[in-house]
Amino acid sequence: MIARIGTLTLSALLSASLLMCQKPGVEEQTAEGRANKQAEDIQNEAANKVNAAQAAADQTIAAARADFEKAREDYRHSRQGDIDSLNQKIADLDAQEKTATGKTRASLDANLPAIHAQRDAFVNDMRGLQMATSATWDSARARIDSEWDALNTAVGNAK
Repeated sequence: MIARIGTLTLSALLSASLLMCQKPGVEEQTAEGRANKQAEDIQNEAANKVNAAQAAADQTIAAARADFEKAREDYRHSRQGDIDSLNQKIADLDAQEKTATGKTRASLDANLPAIHAQRDAFVNDMRGLQMATSATWDSARARIDSEWDALNTAVGNAK
């Protein structure tokens, strides 16, 4: 019986020692697997942050574009009202030219062709505002404002 107990003890000890010993490289493989998993998680997190930042930037850009489009359209609408008013003044000058005499008629005859040309150029430039980008908007608007001031002054001085 002692031999049997000894044999069983010896077998138990060997079995336990085999279970306790790990194969060489298993610990390193496990550590490498964890490191790879961490790297993958970090890459996924970075990609998610990049995507979120890009989505936020896209929203900001879209809002800025919409604001620019609205501002440009509001300006064009306002200037169109000015053109309509100016067209009425020019029509009044054209009618006055037909009935005027002397100095008034000579002044109108001299000024109206230039006013009509200025007005046509202004209207063409206003049409070009539709193509103005946000990068060219400030200079285009300044040019239109300057042309408007000159045209409005010319019509006011034509009488």
